[in-house]
Amino acid sequence: MLEFWFDPHTPIVQKLCILIFAVIVAVSLYLYFPMPNTLILFFIGAGIVFLICRLCKIYLVKNNPRLILYRVFTWIPLAFLCAIIFVKAFENLLTWGIQGIAIMVISICLFSPQVLFKKLSHDQNTK
Repeated sequence: MLEFWFDPHTPIVQKLCILIFAVIVAVSLYLYFPMPNTLILFFIGAGIVFLICRLCKIYLVKNNPRLILYRVFTWIPLAFLCAIIFVKAFENLLTWGIQGIAIMVISICLFSPQVLFKKLSHDQNTK
């Protein structure tokens, strides 16, 4: 889920294009059929939960997929996103769901701008 943003091999231009596309989708759907402000905050919170779980996977579990905590930190943001979509946005599932996912992508990209300028370390270049 959104691993392209954190991949140092993905060009900055491609990351910015995806961010701009998410902004266009979110704004156009908001102008067409606005989502309530509380629901927007829920999706921003889902993006922050994703970032927290990603940092926990990197620093606590050391990116070891064999550990159960790695799987837990992978599924927590997905479960939270599904809960928001199916509980709070079920009346207008398609428009609010897509708009919410776009808002979540925007929040992840805005709350982790250091990833754009992250350089490859020497260890990653040799692999």
